[in-house]
Amino acid sequence: MSSVPSLPSVLSAAAIGIGVSFALYIFRRPRIRIAKSVYLQGMGDLKVIKQTVGNKIHVTLDFGVPKLPFCSAVVTAAGTIYVSGAVGAKMDGGRLMVVPGGPQQEALQTMRTIEACLKACGAGLEHVTMVHAYLVNYSFERFDSMNKGYLEAWGSRPLPSRICTGTDHVGLGGAVEMDAIAQL
Repeated sequence: MSSVPSLPSVLSAAAIGIGVSFALYIFRRPRIRIAKSVYLQGMGDLKVIKQTVGNKIHVTLDFGVPKLPFCSAVVTAAGTIYVSGAVGAKMDGGRLMVVPGGPQQEALQTMRTIEACLKACGAGLEHVTMVHAYLVNYSFERFDSMNKGYLEAWGSRPLPSRICTGTDHVGLGGAVEMDAIAQL
């Protein structure tokens, strides 16, 4: 004769399952710590602007010029960080401009900008899972040059997934733009 569980025991087991699931959700959520400022080579110390909208945190690096869309990130409650498209920029005489030196130097500075955005979000390059790269006037030589700067930024760290595509234009009239996805 088979035993049928009583309704109270089924409800008790369901409540325990829900409680365990909730506890795992709460304790596995990453602690998100937004910095007040970050250092970016070629830019100095940058103020970090934080805005919370719903369960997302919007983070923007303040370059001291009108708000720029390529210096920001969004952090979800689950700890996924979406860094907006960034270009290899620096301040020169109070003006924001692309670093000289072509795709290699632009890629290196672009990755420094992405790293600064990640630091503002409490993360680093080691948290990056995907990079999208855009290269103006895509050719083997320009790709090779961009790749040298990209690899210099990573050093000996493992590389994330990446795609690179050619395009006609990127921000500030540069040659390289990249965005990134990271997970705390």
